[in-house]
Amino acid sequence: MSKLGFTIVGFGAIAKTHMVALRTMPIIKSLPVTPVLDTLVTRRPDTLREQAEQIGFRHVTSNLQEALAEGTSQAISICTPNAMHADQVRLAVSNQLAIYCEKPVTESAVQTASLLQDVPVGYPQQLAFVFRYHPAVLRTRAWLQEGIIGDVLQCKISYMRSGYLNANRPVSWRLSDSMSGGGAITDIGVHALDLIRHLFGEYKYVEGKTHTFVPRRPTAAGSAEMTNINVDDWATMTYETEQGVRGQVEVSRIALGADEFRIDIVGSKGSIICDLERDTQPSLHLISGSSSTLPVPDSIQLLPDEKATMGVFQDSHFAALHHFVLRQAGDLRWTDIAPTLADGYAVERWIDHIIASQSRK
Repeated sequence: MSKLGFTIVGFGAIAKTHMVALRTMPIIKSLPVTPVLDTLVTRRPDTLREQAEQIGFRHVTSNLQEALAEGTSQAISICTPNAMHADQVRLAVSNQLAIYCEKPVTESAVQTASLLQDVPVGYPQQLAFVFRYHPAVLRTRAWLQEGIIGDVLQCKISYMRSGYLNANRPVSWRLSDSMSGGGAITDIGVHALDLIRHLFGEYKYVEGKTHTFVPRRPTAAGSAEMTNINVDDWATMTYETEQGVRGQVEVSRIALGADEFRIDIVGSKGSIICDLERDTQPSLHLISGSSSTLPVPDSIQLLPDEKATMGVFQDSHFAALHHFVLRQAGDLRWTDIAPTLADGYAVERWIDHIIASQSRK
């Protein structure tokens, strides 16, 4: 395989993030195969055709079945609303395309569980839990594996975003329970819960509460017509892992002025602290007051180097897609990092448990 042709489904901000990563990848890294932007699938093919061709796409269509039937792509990047993922993943499987899917897997754990039955064991796939590839997370995981802070006692995560505080922001698919499955807890909570599981193992329990602080919004920009919002904009969770790590998670989409993705890990010998919005390296605090040479995981090479950085958010997407491309070329390094659809289900079921517990009250 000399080329890895991609069909990109969607043209929103995340789809463009994927495009930037794939277009710049051969410039920044030496690759065993060349990623190629082959086909764009969008609801607006006529409007976007010229721009898509400027980006480098060979073909633009609104029909995913048509795109995959051509057989010119070997991989698919799914960047559509959550409720559309299941059908698109199944279509990719039926056409034997490697799957790179945005998170969460679907709009509900029930739908994800059903989908997993239709994806063969060992099928080439990756879920976009991109914070696993964040440089501070790669380092944190290596430090934990070395036991630098001793036995981990607790971990607190605070993932604060602010874009939905404005009550005049109109309804979109992310505010639709049928399309997204949930609000902050589904959109960004999955990242937080996945990182805890990735770093510390399976959950013993997760409990939580959600709340909608902005319960009504315009149906469209500039419209006086209002509609009820049925998804949360804030959630808090407590958890314990099977290995006894305890902690809290708070997620918000209304934290104006307080945007952060802060991780505080406390161990018997010290702590590791970082803000994934700003830090590329975590800070280490030891009771002994000293630190030995800290390990640097070789997986760091998945990221652009310091002179090629595009910002930590884009870099993390770059590293995740870089790993995906390498894996399709047969490079089996760092398989313990690569997130799967099953990893998505492992946290989605806890999120659905919390959402269901709120609806019973």
